[in-house]
Amino acid sequence: MFFKKKEKPQGYVHRPRDFDRDERIEIQKIVSSIPVTRKMLSYDLLITAINNYVVKNIKIGANAARNVNTTKHPQVFFSSMRDLISSTENLVKIEPYWRFEGNGPTDQLNDINQRRDRIIKGFINETFAELVKQIEEAKSPSKKQKLFDDYQNSLINNIDICGEENFEFFKKLCREKLNVSEEGE
Repeated sequence: MFFKKKEKPQGYVHRPRDFDRDERIEIQKIVSSIPVTRKMLSYDLLITAINNYVVKNIKIGANAARNVNTTKHPQVFFSSMRDLISSTENLVKIEPYWRFEGNGPTDQLNDINQRRDRIIKGFINETFAELVKQIEEAKSPSKKQKLFDDYQNSLINNIDICGEENFEFFKKLCREKLNVSEEGE
């Protein structure tokens, strides 16, 4: 008699430990849109849901990290920075229940938070030079003003991520490179 070998859901290489009822409820709340009050997922469906949740957040984080490292557009940069932080925070929620290879999500989130100001300051420094070049190449004063306003508005609209210190750095660059003075000086 032949028995069909029970296949693991695609994407993971180990079978996690068995979860008790409270853990299963907590995990289901994190990874599934199915309310626990209606139906508790079977163990295999729960494992598949966890796997899909992990894979989805890793992909989001990888795309966001690539954008943070390569984009020259502040709107894309700050949106991607938000996605990177959010997807990593999502993985931190599931970390007690899932085994991750290499640095775990908590370590990665700590690394992002420790380096965030340097990453943003580096981005502003690099892209500000490009902004100055675009402003110098622009023909009309209105186009020059629009380029500057769009860049500055991106920083202001994302001040929660950018931070006051990095915004002050931006203002310093404006004074030095564009001869823009603050009101009241």
